[in-house]
Amino acid sequence: MLAFYQQSRCIMVVDGGVNGDSNMECGLLKPSSDFVFSNLFGEEKHKRVLICLLNSILKGKPTIKSITLLNPQHKKQWKNGKSTTLDVKARTDDGSIVDIEIQCKRDGNLVNRAFNHKSRIIKSELSEGDTYDSCPDIISIWLTNYPETNRKYHTHEAVYMFKANPFDDVEVASEKMRTFIIELPKIDLKEASVNDVFLVWMYFLKKPELIPFEFLEKVPEVNEALEELKVMSADERMRQEYENHIRAENDRINREANAKAEGLVEGEAKGKAEGEAKGKAEKARETAIAMLARGLEVDIVSQCTGLSVEDVDKLKG
Repeated sequence: MLAFYQQSRCIMVVDGGVNGDSNMECGLLKPSSDFVFSNLFGEEKHKRVLICLLNSILKGKPTIKSITLLNPQHKKQWKNGKSTTLDVKARTDDGSIVDIEIQCKRDGNLVNRAFNHKSRIIKSELSEGDTYDSCPDIISIWLTNYPETNRKYHTHEAVYMFKANPFDDVEVASEKMRTFIIELPKIDLKEASVNDVFLVWMYFLKKPELIPFEFLEKVPEVNEALEELKVMSADERMRQEYENHIRAENDRINREANAKAEGLVEGEAKGKAEGEAKGKAEKARETAIAMLARGLEVDIVSQCTGLSVEDVDKLKG
């Protein structure tokens, strides 16, 4: 048994796996958290770990041999615009730009968010006078901690497509901008084996404390990632930053949920008031029509119903 201690915090390692709940104080931090993921895969000293993960996803299209980590910050482009921080951004040896994101909770339309990220990357890559042909290939990878689609499989690749028409079938229009969505809850870890590096990585992201020792032997990059995760989890400052990040994210989600609930209540109240006002107006109109039918003068009908003389006059005939 091997134990790590850091100011009364511990990580217990038994038989090549780590025992403990990743949500507990003494457990491993969750690598499927965007905070942990960016610190784990976005560091220069662990670039080979990122390369191995990317190659397991891309499966030779392309095969990445080296990467250059890039600044993940994209500042807002106009006064009232939004700034964006990517989890990990890198340029591959063939010139492609890779943006890899962890999405912990459902937060709007992921496809539209991916499109927004790619648009910002294009804007940052093209200079005035550049042709659009000079734009690099962009690979956007999203790993979600929730089911994002209604599709049955766990991994989906999207590219620009021509729709079918009376003369042509569906056809790929361009692969310059590819989007991968990987839904972690749909991955069955029972299917993982040493022969599938992708599933070994998914095992690490979902259950690092239980990953089989044979997986770590077969894929040394995963073992390297696990060792770094142990160090991060035993670091008091890192754990505090992680907890602060989780707390801030939960506060943001609660604020948005409360604002939405308040908006619904206000909307219901406004709708009810508008409905009541419309009902009263319709009742007054019906009364006015009945009074006019009895031959009463317009000004008398106006006084009795509260409608203007002009409105009553329009009801005549």
